[in-house]
Amino acid sequence: MSRLPVETLAVVVALTDPATPRLGASLARFADEAGPTGEVLLVDASGDPAADGLARRFANVRLIRKPAGRLAPELWRDGLLATGADLVAFSTAQMTPREGWMVALRDKLAGSDAACVGGPIEAGSGLSATDRAVALLRYSGYFPPLPDPDRVEPPGDNALYRRDRLMEVESAWVDGFWEVDVHRALRDRGHSLAMAGSAVVTFEGGVGLASMARQRLIHARRYGAGRSKGIGAMARLARVAACPLVPPLLCGRIAAALKARGMGLAPWLPAVPSLLVLASAWAIGEAAGTCSTSSPLPLGEGPGVRGAASPSARKLGLDRRHSTGLDPHPGPLPKGEGGRTVSAPVHDPLTQLA
Repeated sequence: MSRLPVETLAVVVALTDPATPRLGASLARFADEAGPTGEVLLVDASGDPAADGLARRFANVRLIRKPAGRLAPELWRDGLLATGADLVAFSTAQMTPREGWMVALRDKLAGSDAACVGGPIEAGSGLSATDRAVALLRYSGYFPPLPDPDRVEPPGDNALYRRDRLMEVESAWVDGFWEVDVHRALRDRGHSLAMAGSAVVTFEGGVGLASMARQRLIHARRYGAGRSKGIGAMARLARVAACPLVPPLLCGRIAAALKARGMGLAPWLPAVPSLLVLASAWAIGEAAGTCSTSSPLPLGEGPGVRGAASPSARKLGLDRRHSTGLDPHPGPLPKGEGGRTVSAPVHDPLTQLA
């Protein structure tokens, strides 16, 4: 009896900010979870020379340098194009996977026909006030335990994908692996997404307030432009007028997410000032995007990137053979398996929190 071929694995880890003292431990855990037959791609836009030395410590870690300023979705795209693995996981250098993380993701994927399986994200101990604000803003809807895993969208920072399914929707990620767009495209082709409750990664922090505010501005501008495409001037004006509601509404939904998990508010109070800065940055960015006439391209890319996926990849210099060179207002919710409605992704402030 012939054996089925073993699926190859790559873990793409985005590094957007200078290396923290915890990066070595994080890489060690990702390398261990990938195993001797898997590969970890550390895609680095930080410009930090320390990343090279850290990557060299591990036989299955490959460093791919990219221009400074690229965001995590762009680095995930770059990593995906730099590997031919059958299964591709995405995370960031701010995360550390728990033991058994990859086994949990692969077991859930093997037991379903899902195109993608995600996992929870917990806040690490000893986070700064800014890091705790980032954890609340981006990951509170993913804090374990998940009250209802079927209503949670897989997070971009902790997810495993079948490569062949991603190639079906290549046009959705050629400008950057923005998971909201990719997941929508996968569902449009009839594919399902799932969550593995035990596939936990820990957010270790290490992002400065100014850097994160810049990222929130860019993400929000893109979101606002995409959400407002094709609507009239009065509708745009109404949406801009509603943007100041983002911070208080976001704080209310974060509080609800914490309450659903039996978590008190007191430990998080020092994060409130930074949280308000980041929420305000989102509101400003969304207002700017709403006022724009077209969806902005991801940072660092030009109009030549758009078009057919494969030619775009060649223009970007992202062929695998050359990968080492420099280079929240939810609408109708998507349908899960069996027609169940699932919540919109929680990375954007006004989407539903689990």
